[in-house]
Amino acid sequence: MDLTKRQRQVLKAIYSSLRDSGYPPTLADLREKLDVSSNQAVLDFLRLLEEKGFIKKEDGTARGLKILKKGFQVLGVEPAVPYVGISAAGPYTQALEDIKWQSAGQVEVTKDILVKVRGDSMIGADIYDGDIVLVREMSEFKNGDIVLVRNDDETAIKRFIHDDGKVYLKPENPKYKNIPIYPDTRLVGKVIRVVEKAQND
Repeated sequence: MDLTKRQRQVLKAIYSSLRDSGYPPTLADLREKLDVSSNQAVLDFLRLLEEKGFIKKEDGTARGLKILKKGFQVLGVEPAVPYVGISAAGPYTQALEDIKWQSAGQVEVTKDILVKVRGDSMIGADIYDGDIVLVREMSEFKNGDIVLVRNDDETAIKRFIHDDGKVYLKPENPKYKNIPIYPDTRLVGKVIRVVEKAQND
């Protein structure tokens, strides 16, 4: 079954919300996107998309929407990897790991996550405020890797330095200082590449 233009618009709105914020949209979000006045109109679209196998709706939750493999295929995009949230390229910032998600179309558990960068401390590595980077979870790192690190409930993206017995996190902007690695600092993964540049870049 193919999508009508309006159904495709709904599916794109769901995908955009997941990609940009990590959350599926609420009914109110979809009402605004679709310029309709009632929740019932939105629910009718969602029901049709579910019947056609493009999404799965979980009852009892305002944001209980998942795009299935077929939905990603019809949009011409890759199945989304988990999205962790916003991480600082500057001082540590609040981690949003509660919004990690994985599409129901994926069978294997991926070790990759997407992180949206906030701050300017990594501009020397061509990573800017608003960029989305692909992070691969791993347990071993080498000197010079750009890493996603966690300290308590906060995260940051920095360069990992292990040189001459010294271990620390280095920003790629001279206005920021190096950050010591403490016993409770956890290196979550390695930044593989920038997958989406900020729109204002």
